[in-house]
Formats: sequence, C-alpha cells, structure tokens
Amino acid sequence: MTTIMEPTDTIPTEHLQRILEEVTEKKGIKKPRYTVSAGSKPGDNYLGLLYRIEVREGEAAEPALRLIIKGMPRSERRREETRIVIFFDNECNMYHTVLPGLNRFVTGAIGVDEVRGVNGAHDSFLYTAPFHHAHQGGVEGEDTIVLEDMRPLGFTLHDRKVGLDEHHVRGVLRALAYLHAASIAMQDQRPEEFAKLRGHIRETLFCASNPFASHVDDMVQRSYDYIKERFPEGSAGHIKMKSLMEGYMGKMAKLTAESEDGGNAILHGDCWTNNVLFKYSKAGSVEEVCLLDFQLARFGPPVLDIAYLLYCCTVREFRDKHLDKLLREYHDQLSANLRRLGSDPDKVYSRETMQAQLRERMRFGLGMAVMTVPLFLADSDEIPDMDEQFDKGADMKEVMDVESKSAPERNKRISDVLEEMMERGWI
Repeated sequence: MTTIMEPTDTIPTEHLQRILEEVTEKKGIKKPRYTVSAGSKPGDNYLGLLYRIEVREGEAAEPALRLIIKGMPRSERRREETRIVIFFDNECNMYHTVLPGLNRFVTGAIGVDEVRGVNGAHDSFLYTAPFHHAHQGGVEGEDTIVLEDMRPLGFTLHDRKVGLDEHHVRGVLRALAYLHAASIAMQDQRPEEFAKLRGHIRETLFCASNPFASHVDDMVQRSYDYIKERFPEGSAGHIKMKSLMEGYMGKMAKLTAESEDGGNAILHGDCWTNNVLFKYSKAGSVEEVCLLDFQLARFGPPVLDIAYLLYCCTVREFRDKHLDKLLREYHDQLSANLRRLGSDPDKVYSRETMQAQLRERMRFGLGMAVMTVPLFLADSDEIPDMDEQFDKGADMKEVMDVESKSAPERNKRISDVLEEMMERGWI
C-alpha cells in the first residue's frame, strides 16, 4: 500500500535525508520541502526499496524536482544473507561510470544533438532514466541510487502478468540494440578505454560469490512439477529439462560467461517487464522506452538479454508468429547502430555470430523462465514481505517458493518454452 506523507523536511531515514539534501543543494533548490510515497508495489521490485520524492522550493505549489530513490532493504539479515551490496555496487557502477562512459563515446561519434535521452537531455544515456546520485561503500545498508522519476514524463509500467506484444517487444529490442551496439563499437575502436569501463561490472547472479547458490539449485527442482503434465518423467522433455537443471548454477554460469570467440557486449542482465517503462502515443502505441534496474548487468553475448526478454515475458503464440522476424530486426538495428558509430558489423557482430550464439546460449531463456516466471505471474498479495520473512528466519528458498493461483498459466508457459527450445534445437 502506498503511504503518502504531507510535505515535510525529512524522509524515512537519516542517510536518505542527507543524500537528498546533497541532490537538492547541487540543483540550487533552497528551503526544500518533500513529499514522500512508496515507489513500487509488492512484486514490482525484489532487490531494494523504492521511494518517490517530490521536491518543492519553499511554498511553491509545483515540484521543482521529481525523484526515485532506490535504497537497500531494511532487514539486516536479508542484506547479509543475500549479500545485496554486490548488486547495488554493480548498479551504482553502471549509472555512475559505465553508462556515462558509453554516452561520451556515442556523443563523440555521432554528435550531442542527435543523442538526447528520454527527458531531452544529452548527458543521459539514451533509453535510461537521468541519474542524479549514487552513494556506495559507506555504512553497511546505506547504498543508494537517485534517478529522475519518469512517471510525470508519461512513462508507466506494463502489467507484468500479461505477455508483452509485438510493439512492446520491438521497443525494448530497439533499446537493447542501442546499448549493445554502443559497447561493441567502443570495444572495437577504443579497447583500452572500454576495458576500464567493463571492469566496473561483474556477474552478480551466476557466480561463486552468490550466497544463495545452493538454495537456487534446490529451488529450480520445482521445474519438474511445472512440466510433468506435458513432459512426465522419462519423456524426452523431462530428460532435456534435467540436462539443464542438474547443476543449474554451474550451467547457467557457463551460459552467461563471455564468449571466447568475441561478440560480447555490456548487457542489461535483468530485462523483464517491470524493468522497462513505456511511454505511449495518444493512439496507444509504444512511443518510447526507458530501461531500469542494472543490478544484474554483465558482459557477455547479447543474445542473453534477448533470451530473457522473450522467454520470460512473452507467450508461445506470440513467439511462433513474431520471433524470427524480431530477431532479424534486432540484428538489423544493431548493425545500423554500429555503422553509425563507425564500426563494421560484419567484423564485430555479424549475423553468423548471432546465429551461433542463438544455438549455443538461447537455452538461457529456459533457465531464467523456471526461476522467474512463477514470481512474474503471482499476484501482489501472493508475493511475500521479504524483510519480514528473513527476520523470521526463513531462507532464500522458502522466501522465493511462491505458489499461486496462476499455477496453470505458469506451467503452460514453462512447458511451452521447453517444447519450443527442443523444436528449435536450442536444448
């Protein structure tokens, strides 16, 4: 439930108050007054707390600044058990260093006037929210990210339980093709500078330092229940699923590792419905998109972002009709971006390279589907209060074990993904 406070000089914690004062001082806002509300609903954000802040100057009626503040969970045990600081460090580094570095490269290549972000500013990486501040590495539990609130600019979330349609997917793929192309071109033309940027991000999910790796291995064993109606034990589908689920974390780590044959890019890493804001035209078509939440950003084959988006956020009927066309369009868009930035796509990311990656890595989409689709389809009231559950002593497997009335749809979607992967020879 959203809690709205009257304009006040304080926000929920002292460190957020200090951060907000730093931001307003930089903006030259005197005598700031704040209206604070919750920035998300249960099920919309899993790795942090969001606050929506309106800043007014003195007695002004209209806000001078609208912000989203992303802070760490309140539960100390949850922060410790999940080592959430690793995820916040990754996202802080993306906003503070990596995206600005990519933006400087792009604006230098094609000109400032042609690279304006979603709010019309040229100092923000295209398809991302303007960044105001990042606080990290201080007192435990106080890592914080401050972004522009995109809602007043007409951006909204799409219903996470409804599969994305062609227009939504095309918009997201366009944004991904821009992000991927920027990093591929910079890597091609300025390898030493790019290596420094790339060094600021690391794999946060499928890595040895993930503290709940063993819980995830146990958790994904539920996938056999999801597919048992269509693929009972002993069937070809069950055997294929087992080939991915046994030693799940290790196999997913190999799938997310950078390709030794090249064709790697800086990836969003967590590209699902709730990490994208959409702006619509008066006619209802998707006009702009804004990528959010870079906590799982990684360096690897671009098809990983595509696999996650398509196999966790769309339905089989959609993919049967549009998948091949959208994959071609993505590569066409990526190639056009690379040429515009001064690189030859045939050398740095050819269609043949992408096809090879699809064959080698696309089953990553199935691996992510078994872990995420049950959560994506759950109603808000079925999503547990993670702080409360951790403080009661629950472990990650128990917290994420969500069983809901969406089970039939969940089972269908995951069985469909498995069946399609088999038909395409991707698993």
